[in-house]
Amino acid sequence: MNLFEAVDFLKENQPLPDDRVLETNSEILEKFNEVRKYFLENPNPICISLFINSFGNGSGFGIYQLIEDVLLMYSSGQVIPHLIKGLKSQKYGIKYWSTQIASSFPNNKLIDPLAKLLKDKRSDVRYAAIVALAEIDDKRALDLIKNAQKLEEDTEVLELIEEVISNLGL
Repeated sequence: MNLFEAVDFLKENQPLPDDRVLETNSEILEKFNEVRKYFLENPNPICISLFINSFGNGSGFGIYQLIEDVLLMYSSGQVIPHLIKGLKSQKYGIKYWSTQIASSFPNNKLIDPLAKLLKDKRSDVRYAAIVALAEIDDKRALDLIKNAQKLEEDTEVLELIEEVISNLGL
């Protein structure tokens, strides 16, 4: 594998198919994992936006979780602009995984896009947004978490909010 092949594969898979398609076509996941390993061994920031926009709906059968390792090789300044776009995506997989990854890049530039996700219709997105906001050392993030507690109806998300508030001594 070389840079051209890796980039070409990612460009062709923006995003990857949903898990139900990947389940019957393991070649795509195997190639995706090869590309991931290539960029771990050959860092190049060109992959940042390509990986963020490659998340399909589902778990990618464990591969999506590993993309964070690639992104952690880059500075917040390199990753955050792409994460912000991912957080605003209309595509569920991109939005969800960007929200998950945001907790590894705590930065006040993520507060506003994460705040919007506190109203997302999917509880897993709201849950991940709370986790990411809790990592940001900014009063606005904490105020958003406290306000979310008043509106949240999902018990798992509410339990997380209560845990965050308790851990932060609020």
